[in-house]
Order: sequence, then C-alpha cells, then structure tokens
Amino acid sequence: MLKNYLKIAIRNLLKNKGYSLINIFGLAIGMTCCVLILLFVQDELSYDAFHTKRDRLYRLNKIVTPANRQNGTSWNYTRLDGTHTSHRFPGS
Repeated sequence: MLKNYLKIAIRNLLKNKGYSLINIFGLAIGMTCCVLILLFVQDELSYDAFHTKRDRLYRLNKIVTPANRQNGTSWNYTRLDGTHTSHRFPGS
C-alpha cells in the first residue's frame, strides 16, 4: 500500500513539474525560516544562563538625549559597580 502511494506521488511530481517545484521550494523556505527562528529564540532564552546566580542579574539602562536628536537608550555602563548602586537599590 505504501508502495502504491509512493508511485502515485512520484507520478504526480513528474506530471506537474512546475507546480511541484514551487510547492517543494516554498516548503523548504518555510522549514528553513522556522528552524532559524527557533535557533534565535533558543539563543535569546539561554543568554546568561550559565551563571550560578542568574536570577540576580540585572541590566542598567539610561535614557540619553543627544543634542538635536530623539531620545535613545544606552546600556554601556563600564564604570559602575556595586558601590555606586547599593544606596539606590534596596536589598542589593
């Protein structure tokens, strides 16, 4: 029975070459996009997951307003450490 299904599928693929090519190409593109999205989501969810105290990690953001521009957000804090933030955030 499976052999008959394969015969019919191959016959239809050879009979309708253009239509089959478009369908197979669309399926391949859709599956590729799905895999790439899943890999991206997995990478984003695993960010900083290797830290032992990852539930205590925070990121500081600062709203920056350059001259003659719209508001922007910056997260490049290289000089901050616990001494600067301990009095601003209780429990740290």
